[in-house]
Formats: sequence, C-alpha cells, structure tokens
Amino acid sequence: MTEPADRTLTQRCKDENWDLHQIAERNDGLALVLKGQLEREAYVDILEQVWVGARAMDDAARSALGARPELGAIVLDEQMLAGYAAEDIVFFGRTTDAVEPRPGTARFVAHVRERASDPLYILGLHYVRLGACNGNRFVAMKARQHYALPETGEGTRFLDPFGKAQREGWTAFKEGLDGFGLDAGERGRVLVGVRAMYEYAINMGNDERHVPAAELLEIHAGTLDKDAFTKSHTVVADKTAPAPGDVPLNLTEAS
Repeated sequence: MTEPADRTLTQRCKDENWDLHQIAERNDGLALVLKGQLEREAYVDILEQVWVGARAMDDAARSALGARPELGAIVLDEQMLAGYAAEDIVFFGRTTDAVEPRPGTARFVAHVRERASDPLYILGLHYVRLGACNGNRFVAMKARQHYALPETGEGTRFLDPFGKAQREGWTAFKEGLDGFGLDAGERGRVLVGVRAMYEYAINMGNDERHVPAAELLEIHAGTLDKDAFTKSHTVVADKTAPAPGDVPLNLTEAS
C-alpha cells in the first residue's frame, strides 16, 4: 500500500484517526465540566490522574529529545505539561505526594515507559496531547465560570497552559513536524503513536480492562459519523466559543 502523496503527516494524523478521536471525545470526563455537571472535587481528581500521565509523558518526551536532538526544534520545554497540572492540584489545596494512579492511568504510564526508547512513537503520543490544548481552552473557560476560578489561570493551568499563544504554537508545531522530512517508516511510527494515544485516552477511565481499538470501533460502529466530525473540527478563525460537539478534550487533538 502506497502512502498518500497529497497529504502531510499531520493531515494524516488527523484524517486517519477521526474514528478513535470521536470516541475519545465522548469518553472524556471533562465533558461534564462543559455541562456544569462535574463537582469541584471530581475535577481535581481528574487533574491528579492527568498529572500522573503527564509526568510519564514528559519523561518520555525528554528521552526522545536525547535520542533525536532535532526534535528540540518543535518539542519545547514549555510543552512539558506535568508542572501545570501540579500547580493546579496545589492551588486546590492538595499535594501530588499522595496521588495514586487509577488502573487506566497506570496502564497508560506502563505503556509510555515500555515505548520510551522509540522517540518517533513518543512524538506521536505527544502530538495528540499537545493538540488537546486547543479544545481544552474551552473547558478551561467553563471551569473558571463553574468553579469561580481566577481569570489569571490558577486551577486551569493544565487545560490552558499557553493562553492566547495556543493556536500559533500549535500551528508552528505541526509545520515543524511536517517539515522534518521523515521517511515512510519514520512517519509510520509517528502515526502508530498517534493512534495509540487515542486508544489509551478512551481507556483512561476504564478500571476493569484496556479495550483495544478494534473492539472500540465495533462497539461504536453504529454511532461514528465522519461528516459530523469533520464539520465540528473545521477551524474557524474568529470562533470564540465551541459549538455543540466541537470540544476535543483532555488527550484528544483538535485540528
């Protein structure tokens, strides 16, 4: 099977994962923040779990930089997200010292550590979590309203770490990734990492077991809608608020 000649790597990351991306958005606990239905303590519980996962990802991303220094052009220190989540946890009067990972989080951490020696796979994971900050900006806005949090960002650092610079930074990251000139095998490793991140995002809250992608697609086959996904993830330059269903959350990439 030949690779598409008319699509960039980041276009493929989006186009070839819309199905798991759509499922991931539906399964994200932070969706309840947008509806005003998540209690403050439950919100902080989620922050604790994302801190655990972000710490593992930060370690793996730094390891990837050591193996492939050229990635330092797009994988920046400010993109290491665990510190932002830790700030939020402390703001709410808790400490990271006592955080215990839930089963889904523990499985994700184990997977990241197992694949840490493959920098391009880790880059695929990182692509998804970085893109998630696009949609998470909307979640942060609602969280500030719902929990009466400061507009200066305390309590929502993880969701909105880059503020108004988010879109510019995301565009620069994608352009840099597309410009690396990776060969077909290298691009394939990035793509596998991207798909894995969506799969693990979907399973993050699943305490019982990890449900593989093939099974997830079978379960959700009757409700997946590519046209709806494409419409809801088309960037509108002057958009200031999300439309229904237009909020990629937590680990999911926005556009």
